[in-house]
Amino acid sequence: MAGARFRDVADRVDALLVSRLGDPVTLADGRDISGAFTSPFVGAEIGGGKSGAARLGGAINADEVLEPTLTVRVVDVQGVKKGDFLTIELPPLLGGGRYKVVRLKPDGSGMVDLVLSVPNERTDDIT
Repeated sequence: MAGARFRDVADRVDALLVSRLGDPVTLADGRDISGAFTSPFVGAEIGGGKSGAARLGGAINADEVLEPTLTVRVVDVQGVKKGDFLTIELPPLLGGGRYKVVRLKPDGSGMVDLVLSVPNERTDDIT
């Protein structure tokens, strides 16, 4: 009984925090949700260049380069699957725009990371 009460309180707190602090997102089906969007990137010079960037590029493990990610509540993205599109409703300079869901990574606590990619005609058939 106490465990169920804790889960209910945690769900309400999560809903409040995400709705107040999250970034606005529009799903492909038109639903508006909020989540924590991160868009880390590696600059274009890492793979080459004259300033020693080539050495750095050779030392980077490509698997460890972070991808754009949207962390949301599982209940908010029911029905979202790999290949779906969504729009991060932020200015372009903050990473806003249309993204494709590459994979879903639930964390077991009621949250899920939607790993994203920028849609690209050349790579859409590969992913």
